[in-house]
Amino acid sequence: MAELTAGSGQPGAPTVGDAFGWAARDPEWIGKVLLMGLIGLIPIVGTLQQLGWLLTMLDNLRAGRNEVPPAAFRYATRGVWLWLASLIYTIALVAILYGFILVVAIAATATAQTGQHGNQPNPVAFVFVPIFFFWIAIAAVVSIVLWILVPAIIEFTDRRGLGGAFDIPRIVRAVTSDPQPNLAAAGLLFVAYIIAGIGTYLCWVGVIFTAPYALTVAAGILRWYEVSVKPEALPPPSAASAR
Repeated sequence: MAELTAGSGQPGAPTVGDAFGWAARDPEWIGKVLLMGLIGLIPIVGTLQQLGWLLTMLDNLRAGRNEVPPAAFRYATRGVWLWLASLIYTIALVAILYGFILVVAIAATATAQTGQHGNQPNPVAFVFVPIFFFWIAIAAVVSIVLWILVPAIIEFTDRRGLGGAFDIPRIVRAVTSDPQPNLAAAGLLFVAYIIAGIGTYLCWVGVIFTAPYALTVAAGILRWYEVSVKPEALPPPSAASAR
C-alpha cells in the first residue's frame, strides 16, 4: 500500500488532505465501506462494530498502510471502550440538558397555576422564560467546548481505555498545551460528522455509504492529529493502538 504523503513537518507524515482520500488507495475500499455501512444499520451492535473498525483503520494508518479493514463482525473488542465512553457522555449531557429544562417547565407551570387570579396567570412564571433561553445558550457553549475535546478524548480512550476517556484534567492539558492542531482536528471531525449525515437526505439509503466513509475520514484526521500534536500531549500508545 502507498504511504501517506508528507506533511506536518515530518517526512511521510499525513496531511489534512490525506484524510479525505487515503481510503481510495485501497482498490477494494468501496465494497468494504458499503458492507460496513450495512453492518452499521444493526442497532447498538452496528455502532460498536463501526467504532472498532474506525480504530482498526487508525492502526493501519499508524503502520503506514492505506488499507481499509474488511467489513466483519470482529471489531467489537477494539471499539468497546470508545462506544461506552460515547454512551456515557451522551447520557450525561442529555440528562443534564433536558433534566434542567424539565425542572424549569414544572416550576413555571406550578407557579402559573398557584398564582392565578381569575384568567390572569402569575407574572412570576414569566421569569422562567429568560432562564430557559439562558440555559439553552449555556448548553450550546458546553457542547462546543466538549466537541473541541473530542480528538483528545478519542486518543485517550484508545490509549488508556475507559478511564482515559474521563481523565478530564489530562485531556484539557493535552488540548491547551497544543491548541492549534486540536482545534483543526475538532473542526475536521465535525465536517466528517456532517458527511455521515448527508446520506439521511436520500431516504436513509445513502447513509450506507456516507456513514462508513465518514469514519475513514475520521481515521485520517485522527492520524494527522496525533502526528501533528506535541508528542508529550498524548499518553503513550497502548498495545492495541501501537500495533
